[in-house]
Amino acid sequence: MSPLAQQVLERFESGDTLERERLALSANYDSVGRVLRELVRQGKLVRVGRGRYRKASGKAAPSSASILERIERRVAGARNRNVFLRRDFAELGSYDAVGRALRQLTQRGRLVQIGYGLYAKADRSPLTGKPAPVVGIKRLASEALSRLGKTMEESSFSKAYSTGRSTQVPTGRTIAVKGRVRRRIGYDGKYVSFERTR
Repeated sequence: MSPLAQQVLERFESGDTLERERLALSANYDSVGRVLRELVRQGKLVRVGRGRYRKASGKAAPSSASILERIERRVAGARNRNVFLRRDFAELGSYDAVGRALRQLTQRGRLVQIGYGLYAKADRSPLTGKPAPVVGIKRLASEALSRLGKTMEESSFSKAYSTGRSTQVPTGRTIAVKGRVRRRIGYDGKYVSFERTR
């Protein structure tokens, strides 16, 4: 084991999860990255998030196949939920293993990615044969925003229509939200737009 790898492992002796920046090593950024990747490959460290690692426990890590199966069962069993956050599956495996399983489920058409770290239940469309969410985009966006802790209100378009100030029927793709929303939500080139309220 290289001296740098030994130094990295010593930083994790307490068992805490550490961010890459907090390792306080004199080596350059790329060298530390290579060592971290190698220690993960050897099963000595586990990547638990972007730039975050912890020392691997003595237990064998679950295989990618079992992580995929467990995520698939959890998605199928969630009858009243259509939207899932990546963190919903964090305890099932490492950050990378969960990411691989989610990508596989997306490729199989069981999930559709609707935003950064956001996934929706999907099924094959009888019209196009492509995977599509099982509910509409407005409902998906509302559920996603709720899961992200955002408060929603009726948009100005809906208010104008319901009060008779406009005859234009709202598309439902504009959602009024308190606070800023930094991620786009949608799929297949169709996205909701956000109207910021106070």
